[in-house]
Amino acid sequence: MMIVIKKIASFLFVNLIVFIVSYCLYYSYNKIKYDELDEYIQVNLYKVFDNLEMISSFYANAPFVSIDKGLHNIEKVGIYAPQDGEIKSLSRGISIISEKLKDFIGDDFWSLGVIDTNNKNTIYFSPMRVPHIQIFLKSDFDFFNHVLTSENLPSTYELSLENGLFRQTEPYKESFNEQSVRSIYYPIYIKRDLKALLLLDVKSTLYQSWTEKFNRDQFTVLNIDESNDSGLIKKISLPYTINCDLYLYMDKSLLLKYSFFFSFLITLVLHYAGRSLHYLVNFYGKDTMTECIRRDIIEPKLRKKIFYNQAIIMVDIDFFKKINDEYGHGFGDEVIKTTASLLKRNIRKSDTCIRWGGEEFMIILNGKNIDLDFLVNKAEQLRFKIEEQTLLHVDFTVSVGIALGKKQKFTEVLKRADMALYHAKNNGRNQVAYL
Repeated sequence: MMIVIKKIASFLFVNLIVFIVSYCLYYSYNKIKYDELDEYIQVNLYKVFDNLEMISSFYANAPFVSIDKGLHNIEKVGIYAPQDGEIKSLSRGISIISEKLKDFIGDDFWSLGVIDTNNKNTIYFSPMRVPHIQIFLKSDFDFFNHVLTSENLPSTYELSLENGLFRQTEPYKESFNEQSVRSIYYPIYIKRDLKALLLLDVKSTLYQSWTEKFNRDQFTVLNIDESNDSGLIKKISLPYTINCDLYLYMDKSLLLKYSFFFSFLITLVLHYAGRSLHYLVNFYGKDTMTECIRRDIIEPKLRKKIFYNQAIIMVDIDFFKKINDEYGHGFGDEVIKTTASLLKRNIRKSDTCIRWGGEEFMIILNGKNIDLDFLVNKAEQLRFKIEEQTLLHVDFTVSVGIALGKKQKFTEVLKRADMALYHAKNNGRNQVAYL
């Protein structure tokens, strides 16, 4: 139980360290991306402006067509003509621009319209919504001059050059459907005379949608707020606006969530990598026949070691040459495997079983409560288990030499264990000896 608790505590401690590192690195990564998001929004916005400017070319080259008073739908563009007469054929141009805008505005595209001074302010909308129709049919309102005045748009070409051709509004709610939108206005001049007014309505969520796309592409947790500078990291000034900025900050809940996810994943990887490395080290450090640790792997480490409260048990199979001669080397290998299996099965996980020679094994006992009585009893238990084995049809025995180390070098303890084993062999075999 204590081992499990220690492993869990170790895992949590490593996870905490990795979480702190992950949080700091991920925070720094997001901070590096501030300027990129600013540039990303600006570039997208100027793409919108570039597409809107195309309307001037369409308008200048559009022919006049005759039309009756009322509402019409031409090439998916709604047209309201206040009276019979000729109007500019702008449907194709508006449709082309609308499709281009939808490619990178997406679901935040609301409507694209043109108010033309021809024929008492002919109005084009893509799409023309039912509330638009209701307003047009119920009113003789001068939409063109109303928008020009209410939005303080330049009425002359010279003024537009001074103040910029575009005008972008703050978010507002449309009176007829409560949809929160932003409007972008673009006056259309022909030979420096103001002829028409283009207006693009986009949902007020457009900049947040661009931010979310940026987050998906860059794996960031940035966010924007149009009214609150709480937790402000950076302010983005929008072009062609008056006192209309975006406030950029990090989503701290997502920052914590992803940092924890990263840290947990990395900790798991480190945990399993450690286990895999341990397995590989053990695999390549073990004898292929017995799966005991190989002498050449562990001996260099042991020779540097001081035994404070450890013991060595040396085990050697009796008359092994005779077994090979009578039953063959294949059976001799089975005897070695069986001996190794019985030894490993009857020691603790904290103890170490080493194949020290062809038919010779070393067991290192580790623990706080090892004394001579415990050592003798453990050695006798191992000797007896092998003597009484029934896994093979031939009986065989082992001789055992033991030595207890108390603040002694490994080499000194090994020398005494080897002498004890030699003593057991010379005194009749199948016995435990200690010096």
